[in-house]
Amino acid sequence: MNFIARPFGVLMEFIYNNLAFHNYGMAIIVFTIFVKLILLPLSVKQQRSMERQQAIAPELEALKNKYKGDNKKMQEEQMNLYSKYNISPMSGCLPMLIQLPLILIIYQIVRQPLTYIVGLASDTINRLKDFIVGLGKTVNDEISINAFFLDGYVDKFHEIAGAGSQLINTRFLKIFDLGLTPKFQFWEYGDQWKVYVPLLLIPLLAVGTSYLQMWITDRINNGPKKKKKDSEPSPMAGLAGITKFLPLMTLVIAFLVPAGLGFYWTVSNIFNILQTILIKKLFNIKKKEGSV
Repeated sequence: MNFIARPFGVLMEFIYNNLAFHNYGMAIIVFTIFVKLILLPLSVKQQRSMERQQAIAPELEALKNKYKGDNKKMQEEQMNLYSKYNISPMSGCLPMLIQLPLILIIYQIVRQPLTYIVGLASDTINRLKDFIVGLGKTVNDEISINAFFLDGYVDKFHEIAGAGSQLINTRFLKIFDLGLTPKFQFWEYGDQWKVYVPLLLIPLLAVGTSYLQMWITDRINNGPKKKKKDSEPSPMAGLAGITKFLPLMTLVIAFLVPAGLGFYWTVSNIFNILQTILIKKLFNIKKKEGSV
């Protein structure tokens, strides 16, 4: 993923320096907007497919009644119906599948800001690390290297990395340090509790907005749930079950990676919710005009 992360890192650097006023959290927000704009055509296509599936719901119900007890024939006729109306049942997965590598890219950029945002070579980063180790300190990653020099050794950083190099201020709203990794082991906070307690909100917001996004999307695309004894077989049924557990995976992962990634998830989920609502309203307008 390195060859893909590089250009995204350049984009992040441009946003940080020119659009986000050297505010790391704001840079993530603006970056998320860029990503959403790139994925917008796919999102519109996904929601249009959902709209068409709703339109053929009566025909699907008729197939269910006609081939009751013959799931294989039912699925075959259902796929023929999708083909007839140019509906791709897998189109709903495409934006999600594309976002998976994007999440890995964001993880790399957040975890290695000196490499991808500042643009330092690996030997320069090693010299920065050697300086810290020479002082008897321990550093595990670029985040901790960045934090060390930001906290009183800025001049030494410029001496090693070059006068034109910059450190990344990972603080957001003067409350959250998005470069640190949230941890629920409150007994380990010590005198740093003021730093780590606010970070507990990041994983909670990430998983909360994930479930909210799923709920709102489901309500908008499918309407209120109706309890039925027999539900129609669907090639997407297995995937739908799996996606219900994805927010829980988000919660676990958000406690293992820098808070910047969890913050990205939260912002991304909020934009997904707004985007889904706006696209639905646009389709409703087009429906009235007879253009959908």
